[in-house]
Amino acid sequence: MSVVASDLLSRGAFGASHETVPVADLAGIVFDVPDVFYDATLWRRWLFQLLVRMRTLADYVEFHARWERHLSDVHCGRREFGEALQTFLLNYGLSWAQIDEIEAASRIQRQVLEVDVRALPGVVSTIRTLNQLKVPLVAWADVPLTSAKLAERLDRIVPRATFQAVVTSFEVECTQPDEHCYTVMREAFAASPGMVLYVGHDPVHLAAARQAGLLTAALSYLPAGEIDFALPRLEYLAEIATSRRQVATRCPVVVSQSPIEETSPCSGDCR
Repeated sequence: MSVVASDLLSRGAFGASHETVPVADLAGIVFDVPDVFYDATLWRRWLFQLLVRMRTLADYVEFHARWERHLSDVHCGRREFGEALQTFLLNYGLSWAQIDEIEAASRIQRQVLEVDVRALPGVVSTIRTLNQLKVPLVAWADVPLTSAKLAERLDRIVPRATFQAVVTSFEVECTQPDEHCYTVMREAFAASPGMVLYVGHDPVHLAAARQAGLLTAALSYLPAGEIDFALPRLEYLAEIATSRRQVATRCPVVVSQSPIEETSPCSGDCR
């Protein structure tokens, strides 16, 4: 099934379970920068493939969940990355000799895969359009960087882009899905009335943002659960921001993990 943003807007098929809210009343848009602006999985996938070759593990889902738990304190500035990596690898039963070898290779790979990142397709043009429309934008990232350092990275990814605020977990000292993160996001738009739209990719973060009262837009794939907007491509965001239609429906759209399937729990009388 082909998904066309203008058609979805016209019939409200992006879905929303909030009370009817005109898109014109948006206070602004907050982006969960990693994996929305750039691919933040490259180094993690490199490490996973290395451990698979070493026959240490084979389940990426388990690997990802365990590594994310180790990263939380790193992203808040409470722990060094190297220490977290060592503990993570020790828990998988690797020897110190193996860990030293992985750490040496990791330093090079992280520089290439995590620091010298490039914008994903559609990011530069979408941010340029939103800036031209004067839509207030906030950049958020769970990263062990100051806001100034993240701003420097953003300047390389989306040159000459304008953000009302750049915020990191390192400075706020908490990571998503902590409720305080979404409070900080809302407060960044305190001078602008209306709803805040959160653009992300992680199902847990999207659910937490929605629970905290933010509108949510899911990028790249459709997570299980309720969201307000499904974005097959980031470029569709400009259509949402410029629309003066009321896009909310009276029933939520429950989205499956299939990238082309979406179902509604209503009986069909959703006008």
